[in-house]
Amino acid sequence: MLDISTILNNETFTPEEQLEIIKYIDAQLEQMELLLYRLDQLARRASRDDIMEEERLRLQEKSKQIQEEIDRISERLPNTYIITNDDSN
Repeated sequence: MLDISTILNNETFTPEEQLEIIKYIDAQLEQMELLLYRLDQLARRASRDDIMEEERLRLQEKSKQIQEEIDRISERLPNTYIITNDDSN
């Protein structure tokens, strides 16, 4: 699997290919954001006092499906590394 710095700093990919890869990554991250928003909504709904246990279990199952989809998306994305400037050495 490629890491993001390889994509951006390697001449293997043309600028057009790099742009397409970045667009793909952006679209996948947007999808993950929507799934996380939906997960938040489900968690808030499940935490309400007036909800029945049966409904809570259904919401929990839906949450599990969303988490699995988030995992699938993350597996398709290139690795990313955060490089920090550590001047303490």
